[in-house]
Amino acid sequence: MTRTSGYNVAVGLIVAVGSFTYGFGFASFATSIGQPGFFAYFNLSTTGPGAAYTNHILGAVNALFFFGACVGALGGGPLADRIGRKWSLFAAAFVAVIGGALTAGSVHVAMLIIVRIIQGSGLGALATLVPIYLSEASTPAKRGMLTGLHGFFLVSGYNGSAWVGFGCFFSNNLTFGWRGPLAFTCIPPLILLIGCFWIPESPRWLISKGRVEEAWTVLSRLHGDPSDPDEIAAHEEFYQMRKQIEFESHNASGYMSIFKTPAYRKRAFLACYIQYAANATGGLVINYYSVIIYENLGLTTYLPLLMYCIYTLIGALGNLFSLLTIDKTGRRPSLLIGFTGCFICVVIESAMVGRFVGTSDPSIAGQKVAIVAIMFFVFFYGLFIDAASFIYSSEIYPTNIRSEGVALATFTYFAACITFVTPGATAIASIGYKYFVIFACLTLVSVIIIYFMYPETKGQSLEELAALFGDPVVVHLTDATEEQKQEMDLDIKNELIAEQREDVKV
Repeated sequence: MTRTSGYNVAVGLIVAVGSFTYGFGFASFATSIGQPGFFAYFNLSTTGPGAAYTNHILGAVNALFFFGACVGALGGGPLADRIGRKWSLFAAAFVAVIGGALTAGSVHVAMLIIVRIIQGSGLGALATLVPIYLSEASTPAKRGMLTGLHGFFLVSGYNGSAWVGFGCFFSNNLTFGWRGPLAFTCIPPLILLIGCFWIPESPRWLISKGRVEEAWTVLSRLHGDPSDPDEIAAHEEFYQMRKQIEFESHNASGYMSIFKTPAYRKRAFLACYIQYAANATGGLVINYYSVIIYENLGLTTYLPLLMYCIYTLIGALGNLFSLLTIDKTGRRPSLLIGFTGCFICVVIESAMVGRFVGTSDPSIAGQKVAIVAIMFFVFFYGLFIDAASFIYSSEIYPTNIRSEGVALATFTYFAACITFVTPGATAIASIGYKYFVIFACLTLVSVIIIYFMYPETKGQSLEELAALFGDPVVVHLTDATEEQKQEMDLDIKNELIAEQREDVKV
């Protein structure tokens, strides 16, 4: 089995900057609405009769941002098939830079709403493209670790934005207090733009386009092993990859084929549902409106922003530990533990908020329990759900529909954001704890569905995962006998000899 090289990890880290870009850009608005200068600049009221209007404005900004993200996600999939994973990342990063600059320069609410659509489209495309690239460039043994970089860098983006917002809170310039976090969103995509000139194209995409020699050059460097000078393991992996992709190239591709083919529909359901389920825990609502939630729990001045920093830090550390362990523990156990833990935490949170917030009998102890429940929630979410959900939804598709399949899953993620996050400010203000009861019920349903419907995927190559869905696997490596491997090696040697003869003729 091939080993993950240092070069492979370095490439993964550069590509994962796209995930950091999304996380930072998404969370920047969450920190901006925690700044008093934001409401003063746009003449928005947080109390009295004007508070309802303010909540509607916040909902509109969020909804249209996620609308842009949906457009970017659906467009990013076909674009990745057309021009490649590498240059699609470049294009999405460029749009994210333009959108971030315009967002930071917004002079009125209407402009803010419109340009967040542009920024959202770039960020939504990045959220689709990064896990596609990472899954296709990784080895079977470390695919969870490399693809898990997406979740880790995404939440690290949340955390980075939280600390930037916390620092900007202390600025004497109230306008900079809210513009600063938005302006900093241009830096990560600029780094990715530069990095795109250094990273290689996905070897699987190159094979699908008939650029076999170029694909082998890339793969041999990504999965090079000094202890295997003859590159036997890399040749075996490449042989399996090429045979399976050549076989699958005769199958239909595109969005319509996913809906028409039963095995593809099953994949799409599993990938899309896990993204919906992650949102149905209430994680993004808590993340986006955490400042408002902490204020409702009695925290004032800079404390809500500080608690948001701690919240996202716990999530980032959880993702880091997850990517280091998920290739051993597996995707299925991680998801089951994560959703169960989040269910328990949301139940406790709902009980504390319902009993002590906005009542005539406030309790400091009850409020503290609610805050602790939120921190344990992000612990379970970050450690067991975040990375695993993105890994699962990107690895179960064959190459001919992977881009569109991941795009559908990411679209579902953003559509769920619109469903749950858009009414969040109004729902928290009007029905309070009851909104979180809904998330508790939905999370319990997710635990049941995952237990009965989700197979384990760790340790197998992307090509061999086809067997889980009833599709043929042309070449088996994981469970191959020594005799089968010897036959395979002989076929590889014969092909190499034939290629060398062709080169001599040329």
